[in-house]
Amino acid sequence: MVANAALASRFRELAAADAIDLFEGALLVSVLVDPTEDLDAARRAVAELAARVRSAGGARLDALRDVLFEQEGFRGDDDSYDEPSNSSVARVLARRRGMPITLSIVALEVGRLAGMRLTGVGLPGHFVVGGPELGGRYLDPFDGGVVVEPEQLSQRLASIFGGPVALSDELLRPDPPRAILGRVLLNLRRSWERRHRWEEALSALELSGELEPESESLERERGLLLLKCGRNAEAIAALESYAAMAADEDARPVLRLIEALREGPASEQRTPPKVFTLEQARALLPKVKELTADAAERYGRLPGATEEERHALVEKWARELTALGLEIKGLWLVDFDSGAGYYCWKYPEPALDHFHGYDEGFASRIPLA
Repeated sequence: MVANAALASRFRELAAADAIDLFEGALLVSVLVDPTEDLDAARRAVAELAARVRSAGGARLDALRDVLFEQEGFRGDDDSYDEPSNSSVARVLARRRGMPITLSIVALEVGRLAGMRLTGVGLPGHFVVGGPELGGRYLDPFDGGVVVEPEQLSQRLASIFGGPVALSDELLRPDPPRAILGRVLLNLRRSWERRHRWEEALSALELSGELEPESESLERERGLLLLKCGRNAEAIAALESYAAMAADEDARPVLRLIEALREGPASEQRTPPKVFTLEQARALLPKVKELTADAAERYGRLPGATEEERHALVEKWARELTALGLEIKGLWLVDFDSGAGYYCWKYPEPALDHFHGYDEGFASRIPLA
């Protein structure tokens, strides 16, 4: 199911606006999940909830929490967290269950219609609501609307990643609507990818491309998804487009993949990436360090080597680590997929102490305290 032309056109128009309407954009993603979704019913639902907040009297934050989380029972969906339907705000409004980001979008829209100044704050593996109304605290819609201090948020993230996470002021900055919609689409794409529903994942990626038309990484992802869809000619074209734009170090593995595709089905198949807990990733790190240190040392002893010899050494190192289920993101740079982003390690770091989201890179990683 590639996004139909009408939906893509509507999303392109929304993405081109100077001020993106977050809720309307999220409703269009709902159509991607279910083309028969009644968007007017979703609009009426948030308008009715906002009217109840306005008429409640007293502090608006208290009224919002009472209406959404006490009276209506909005909560996180622990039982089927990763279902594609949890990326649909229309389904979340109907079920009163969802994932952190879609529950937060509901709270943001209801609050906006009720005259509140709220913001969305995207954290690694989690999403909350901030803004002047909260006075430096944060509303957690997934946890039933509890209001928490930054220190409590850090503890919440620690429960997700298996170790403390240092929350900087930069990490707690509000996310703009474009970034929030991009994250919703990324969540939906990953959900479909985990179910091997490659065409649906490609449809989500296409809408992401409307938000970030100049993104090199999305072109690479598009090529890889086209490959999984069995559309090899289109995949090669997309990967060639990416390689022409990317830095040389990033382009090399993609060019090798293109060569393998042209060689046909007898080419080497890589072990698919695994999902690691932080404990599992750290337990594997000594093996990763051993293989990487050995390769880096041998690489350093090749001052007069040809480029082909250097490539052969790096390719052998990459094969050894991908066989362990890891992802290679650069020279001596390794990612462990956590299911919510990547634990990130670069030689010669002594420990695995950093994390970044799926849509971020080495420069955006944060410390695991």
